[in-house]
Amino acid sequence: MITAAQSFIHVSPAVLVGGAAPHSTLGRLRIELSRFPGLIGHSTSRVSRRINQDAYSLSLLRNEVFASTPLLHMGVYDGHGSVESVVSAQLAAGLPRALANSQDNVSKRLFFELLRRYRDQIGGEYWGAMYRDRAGYYDRFIAHCNTKQELVLFDTENRGSRMLFDHSGNLIDKNSLLSEQQRLCIIAAYLQFDLEQCCGIAGYNSQPDLKRLSELHPGGSTASTVLLSRFDPGSDGTGTGTRLDPTDQSYFVQPSGLLKLIVTQVGDSKVLICDSNGIAHNLSRPHHADQTREYQRLIHGTRDRRDLLSTDAFGEERFLSNFANTRSFGDIPGKQEGISAEPDIYSYLVGNTRQLPHSEKAKLQFGGDECFVAIVTDGVSDVLSDQEICDLVTSTVNLRGLKTATPQYLADEVVKFVVSVADRHADNATCLILRLSNWGNWPTVDRTGASREQKLLAAL
Repeated sequence: MITAAQSFIHVSPAVLVGGAAPHSTLGRLRIELSRFPGLIGHSTSRVSRRINQDAYSLSLLRNEVFASTPLLHMGVYDGHGSVESVVSAQLAAGLPRALANSQDNVSKRLFFELLRRYRDQIGGEYWGAMYRDRAGYYDRFIAHCNTKQELVLFDTENRGSRMLFDHSGNLIDKNSLLSEQQRLCIIAAYLQFDLEQCCGIAGYNSQPDLKRLSELHPGGSTASTVLLSRFDPGSDGTGTGTRLDPTDQSYFVQPSGLLKLIVTQVGDSKVLICDSNGIAHNLSRPHHADQTREYQRLIHGTRDRRDLLSTDAFGEERFLSNFANTRSFGDIPGKQEGISAEPDIYSYLVGNTRQLPHSEKAKLQFGGDECFVAIVTDGVSDVLSDQEICDLVTSTVNLRGLKTATPQYLADEVVKFVVSVADRHADNATCLILRLSNWGNWPTVDRTGASREQKLLAAL
């Protein structure tokens, strides 16, 4: 049994060489997720900055609301603000545990109470309007959200049928991968952690001095995370109905079936997935002031709030003349006007399609048998495009071989490339890479090799 959140897994030696996970817990190895280079790679650098405000976390969570089996949690947190800011470190240390514990005290009533605290303790027109429309907010984003916000990332002709069937003819509804309670757990955990930990407002009835709190808790941070679990926690996910040990913590080491990938986004870090053809797909969207949805959220449809948005000398939209991101943890000076830790939640069906009928594979968002997931901060994505990041990984494996080019080796290579081409104003760079079932089985083609070479030459 695992605790609410732990940094290691127990895995059988047989799993490490491609065998099946035994039901017995005897003889299992304890492996730190941060020291599992063949599965997860992680690397970070301050690049040209004086300090590194990026942070990341690797955890195994237990939350019965999501699954009876453990969930793999990976998160990247891009801190900003003064050098005294520790918000990203707070998130790395505490957000996974807050998410694991969110099952204990989450309900519609408690969520409305949390919004009331924001209205009374943070104040401002934004939170007042949200509390007044709390029933509508709950209905739109929690109760009746189809959980497939990412469908906007695909053209209509690429969505495929809504219905997906396994070998036994059982219906898999890929458009309802998250329940109402699961969405509520995530949103409530994020908002409560932001209010109590990142903003330092722990009491229910206190009337905080926000100016004083902004001095005690300076800066802020983005947060982009993934949660990985079996699609069907009661079986091996292959459609054969084989029962597996619910305490097995190694299902993502050698996945034999479909997996549920949940992405949460606050800010502008990127979560990418590489499909079986080596094509990069962005699994999230940034929260910038120039995004139509964020613009409408911030102005509440009123004209008198439009002066909160401005354009800086580089032509980039800024919120309150200061904030590039319109959603983040911390950032107390902008909280009253709408800087929020409300996450966008995306859910995907990915993984091994060996037991899935061939006719059904095309209905998966990315065709199944994906190769890896990468999470990068804007210090990486500002230098490399999505496809360049994926091609840097795949071409390095093609050149070095699977034995040498582990996910850890590749995360280091991505960050080293950024350091090599960065200018003196470059941001901190962080990269996480998670191996999926089709690791290494991509085409031997480098689509962006020439553009990466040009960037290296230009940096000389």
